[in-house]
Amino acid sequence: MPHRRTARLASWQLWLLSLSCAGLWLTGAGWLLLHYFGQAQGEYGPEMNPAEPWMMTLHGFVLIPALLGLGGLFVAHIPKGWSHKGQRVAGLALSGVLTVLIGSGYLLYYAGEEGVRTYASLSHWLVGLAMPAIFTWHYVNGLRMRRRVRTKSTAHASEADAGQNSR
Repeated sequence: MPHRRTARLASWQLWLLSLSCAGLWLTGAGWLLLHYFGQAQGEYGPEMNPAEPWMMTLHGFVLIPALLGLGGLFVAHIPKGWSHKGQRVAGLALSGVLTVLIGSGYLLYYAGEEGVRTYASLSHWLVGLAMPAIFTWHYVNGLRMRRRVRTKSTAHASEADAGQNSR
């Protein structure tokens, strides 16, 4: 169940996003490795690794739950999280990275012009490789903020108790 008063995700949402994004990262990185380092020398020059198309198929398959999870963020996490000014920069950075990934992925699939596809490919895999670092920054920053809030509320509660006990 989502945390109605906070921007915290429900545990199933966090797992859905974490596992699907990890799957996207692993299949994307796997494709990169196969594409640039896994080619075999064929009769007429370098040949594509036969696992490359499978890696892209898996990448597209794992995209479905990732987009469902991302859509769910717009319901509560982003609107409620906007009030947390200390988390806003990390959230905007993560949103920007996701926007670039979705946009460049769309161009890779639908753009016909090779120049556009080349630029989209480069931006997609460069930003995609950086995605875990941006997500980790956002997640760890959120944990720090929660600890600070918890520490402040504990300190205020202790002060209030001390004030009542002295009466």
